[in-house]
Amino acid sequence: MRLGRVLIVVVVVIVLAGVVQIVRGVPQPSYSAVVPATATIPGSAPNVPWPSGGEAAAEIVGVGRIGTYGPTTPQTIASVAKMMTALLTIRDHPLSLGQQGPSITITPEDYQIYLTDKAQNDSVMAVAPGEQLSEYQALEALLIPSADNMATVLATWDAGSESAFVAQMNHEAKVLGLTDTHYGDPSGLSAATYSNASSQLRVARLVMANPVLASIVSKPQATLPVAGVVYNVNGEVTHHGIIGVKTGSILTGNFAMACAVHVGTSTYTGLGVVLDQGGVAPLETALHNGVRLAEFEEQLLRPVTVLRAGEEVGSLAVPGHGSVAVTATRGVTLVGWPGLLVQVTVHLHQHLYGAAAHAVVGSATVTLGEQRMTVPLVASSAVASPSLLWRLTHL
Repeated sequence: MRLGRVLIVVVVVIVLAGVVQIVRGVPQPSYSAVVPATATIPGSAPNVPWPSGGEAAAEIVGVGRIGTYGPTTPQTIASVAKMMTALLTIRDHPLSLGQQGPSITITPEDYQIYLTDKAQNDSVMAVAPGEQLSEYQALEALLIPSADNMATVLATWDAGSESAFVAQMNHEAKVLGLTDTHYGDPSGLSAATYSNASSQLRVARLVMANPVLASIVSKPQATLPVAGVVYNVNGEVTHHGIIGVKTGSILTGNFAMACAVHVGTSTYTGLGVVLDQGGVAPLETALHNGVRLAEFEEQLLRPVTVLRAGEEVGSLAVPGHGSVAVTATRGVTLVGWPGLLVQVTVHLHQHLYGAAAHAVVGSATVTLGEQRMTVPLVASSAVASPSLLWRLTHL
């Protein structure tokens, strides 16, 4: 009698344990990566032709930062400051390609500023009292012949006074996170106008991202009402693949450079900034070093295949059913250079059981520099739920 009761208890316990095993949750398949989460493009790191002195920074827009050279300390930037003057002007008075914008009348005060700047041998553009310039023409005068007097005209026109405009310049620098940057005037003549190469690289990028400003800085010359034909101080524009941006020189030479970088049928914008360049002719030194960076960047990019269509990215260990390969539905080819970091981040669906063969079970996001692409991942075979026997025999 007692033995029968014991047997009944044992049977009940076994049944209950089996029920628990059947109804309890089972672990999701575990994922093991085949493609590493991080890697670098193989090959020798590029030998960047940095200048022999001063400081510099370079990048290819949409791909990544090439690097920096020098102390990255504040340097006077001279007329490179006019990039910020142009950005604030067009921010407050937007233009589209082909538009001239509102008219600006040259006042007697503007004319006196021109005469004073000219007497000091500053970089100026001839104006006359009562002359009418469109906003677009004023920006041409600012960025092509690098007219200091036009920087003052635009600052007063935009903000009501030069001091108010300079305050806006410094506020914008803070908003953009431009370290070691301060603007003392809209033209760059002031010794209180300084920055570093990395910060001015960011400003150059914003200029080239604006279609109107990018079109202006790409011009070798322009024709204006009183001044007539004026020529770009950036004498390298349209040469060596250079398409902008801005020069600056007082005691030292500075150059923010943009160039066209071609890879197959795609075109990227390369940027480089060289500051505090010396020599007998500092501006020529800066232009020369900018050209060297441009020629280097034009040859730097190459296609990089990170994933191939059908490539196994990883595998799922499915309880009771072994391994199921997870593959990419399409390839990923981006551009880069040796040493640039590649990251592959896999995101799997929360519920995988029941997925049929070749069903999407997640995605892989490939990041190469600033580039990012996401592709679906599929299971090579069905992801079956654990069998009844497996559930009964595994705790």
